Amino acid sequence: MKKLSIVNLILLLSIIVYLFLSKSKENLSENPKIIPEITTERLNIVGEDGNKFMVLSNPKKQALATLDGKVSNEAKTERGTAGLLFFNEEGDEVGGLVYGIDDEGTYQLLTFDQYKGDQIMALRKDEYLEDGEWKRQYGLLIQERSPKRSDIINKEYNNIMQITDSVAREKKFNQFYEDVENRAPQRLFIGRTYAEQTGLFLMDKNNKLKLQICVDKDGQPHIDTFDDQGNKKQLVISD
Repeated sequence: MKKLSIVNLILLLSIIVYLFLSKSKENLSENPKIIPEITTERLNIVGEDGNKFMVLSNPKKQALATLDGKVSNEAKTERGTAGLLFFNEEGDEVGGLVYGIDDEGTYQLLTFDQYKGDQIMALRKDEYLEDGEWKRQYGLLIQERSPKRSDIINKEYNNIMQITDSVAREKKFNQFYEDVENRAPQRLFIGRTYAEQTGLFLMDKNNKLKLQICVDKDGQPHIDTFDDQGNKKQLVISD
């Protein structure tokens, strides 16, 4: 009988421990541990293989732009911008939410990058102080880029920067920007301009304004078209 009682006691204790552990696991899954506050300079969200997917950082420790997991601009050793950056499974930076202050003013932007390239769409706000007055521009910006990889464009640009002869360097830069594959013209802007116009602005592939539908700072509406020299043309509406 004593042996039977001991066995029963062991079984009872085993059941109690099992129920306790099961309940603890259930509570843990339903109520994961809450950390009230985290203080850090940089937070990396990575996959099982260590690939970065998100980086939340202060300006000093911010991640650099990458392609295929490698820095896309070797001449740029720091970013100096606080914010949240996103990366894909191939190790490419694909955009982010950044904000800060530079030598010219303040800015905030949410960007979306072209595959293996730089940003082609952004929500952007810029401000700068001129003669004691703040100038502001903000809205949706769309750019156009060639399929040429941004790391190749950066390498070509950096090579030109190494040319010590100023005349030769300027000539190379002119050739560089004449190549449409190296350009990133603005094609559309919807928002408020530095001139206090609010509306829709369309540009051609050379970044020249061709059409604007806006209200100026005095509240007057405008529908204007422009030639290649920036002169207003007569608006023609075809069937």
